[in-house]
Amino acid sequence: MRLDSVDRILGLILLLVALVWLWLAFTFIPGARGAGETGPRAFPVLLGVVLAGLGIAVSLNPSPVADTVAPFTRREGVIVGGTIGVLVLYAFLLERVGFLIATPVAIALTMWGLVRVRSATRIVALAIGFTVGCWAIFDALLGTPLPRGSWVLWLR
Repeated sequence: MRLDSVDRILGLILLLVALVWLWLAFTFIPGARGAGETGPRAFPVLLGVVLAGLGIAVSLNPSPVADTVAPFTRREGVIVGGTIGVLVLYAFLLERVGFLIATPVAIALTMWGLVRVRSATRIVALAIGFTVGCWAIFDALLGTPLPRGSWVLWLR
């Protein structure tokens, strides 16, 4: 299949996902209470509009770089499958053990298994540093509560 055809199809898929996303945002997320507030719906709608714009841009302006699409290599397939697996595991752990435990586990698994970083010092430093940094920004600075987990009662 030619690359421009793939780009057009993927652009239309992105546009369809964006339209469903926008419909869900307007259907299920409440709007602002006052005239001067943005409300909880603002960011999801912004993401939907950006995704729709990207879908339209990809559909109308396909990539002229190559004539055909190269097949996936085994390594690329492992990376895609591993990424999906880590995200599913992260969603499971986030609900049960909370942000402070699930995030460094997911980062460490990604770095070791998918990115192939073999330095334990780098893995631990990035996993803990990223987790503590996100916690400091969102929970401590902005006051946005992060998931504490249902299995970890001692964090409450």
